[in-house]
Amino acid sequence: MAPTPPRELLRRARRPWIVGSVAIAATVALVAGLLLALPGGAASSDVATVSVTNAQCGGGMSLAHGGPRTFSVVNTSRRANEVLLENSSGGVVAGIAVLGPGTTVNMTADLGGGTYSFNCFSDAGQYSSTLRVSGSTNGAPGVQLVTEDMLIGPNDSYLTYAAGQLAAVATDVTAIEQALGSGNLAAARSEWLTAMTDWERVGASYDSFGADGEAVDGLPGGLAGGVNDPQFTGLHRLEYGLWHGQSASTLLPVAQALANNIGVLQVNLASDDVAGDPTNLPTRAHEILEDALRDHLSGIDDFGAGAEYAETAADLQVTRTVLSDLAPLIASRAPHLLPTADAQMNALQRALSATQVDGQWENSDQISQADHERVDAAIGALLQTLSAVPDLLQVAGTGAGSD
Repeated sequence: MAPTPPRELLRRARRPWIVGSVAIAATVALVAGLLLALPGGAASSDVATVSVTNAQCGGGMSLAHGGPRTFSVVNTSRRANEVLLENSSGGVVAGIAVLGPGTTVNMTADLGGGTYSFNCFSDAGQYSSTLRVSGSTNGAPGVQLVTEDMLIGPNDSYLTYAAGQLAAVATDVTAIEQALGSGNLAAARSEWLTAMTDWERVGASYDSFGADGEAVDGLPGGLAGGVNDPQFTGLHRLEYGLWHGQSASTLLPVAQALANNIGVLQVNLASDDVAGDPTNLPTRAHEILEDALRDHLSGIDDFGAGAEYAETAADLQVTRTVLSDLAPLIASRAPHLLPTADAQMNALQRALSATQVDGQWENSDQISQADHERVDAAIGALLQTLSAVPDLLQVAGTGAGSD
């Protein structure tokens, strides 16, 4: 069995559902006053304790008065749960993304008179109980849950875009093959940069395309032979050879294998095993640039070309595309997020463009420390904003007990 690529191990580990006995609950304060899993800080003098058991969600109370309320939610079940409090219109007025077994988290809501439902989602399924609230006041309207159906259209739009980008990559790789076939290593290096940036514009982040994507842009970490291991294939294998003195005849079979792997990915692009799950799209909106920060700007995936800034600029372009596809869903739930992100994307673009000389990308070793720092600051601010998108557009039932 081949070793698991380090990037895949990191991707699996990066979703910190539970640490010890403390629930890690996502907080999205951008959502029209909706506070998700706010620990402590009761909104009123009385805190009502409700329980989550193996058979009941929100047990312990069925009546409440209107106004700001804090619920201390205790999970006595054996499973992690996603806990939502919804009004009769289906709007979420409070929620806990992940409530671990044996943990307690407060959630706060402004309740008007009417009927509400505590809904719990775990790997055992969905279960709920009803809460009736007295009074005639109007509470918070709540945020409508995102459903998988709402994400199908944006995901289809993204896949159409990605298919076009993959076609461009296939053309680029053909040009690399031709350059290598004629022994022109300088031309092959130039075509490699075009292929690499076109690949980044596809938006494959955190190994989201599985083994098909790993064959195209995999790294040698974890492979017994390192850069000389036969399983080290794809664009970075070509990069290593092109910038480490390997001959055109040595690299031509690598390019030919890459062309074949691009073709496989084109065929499988819309499959469930690659990119067919629409619920992954909101995560991609954040992870594409997070991947750039982790791999490109750190130098982890630089095998000689020094193309980190060109690659990051390409990642910025596809991030704009994904956000555009998701814009209607984001704008209706967090109106200020997209204008903030747009300004920050423009700032990152300016910082990246400042590293060019006469419109050409420089090797990262030739870029000043000040320019490095401006790019790092700009991408950090943008990632902080984009980190809200996956939780904002999370489909109910995917917060707990999911990989």
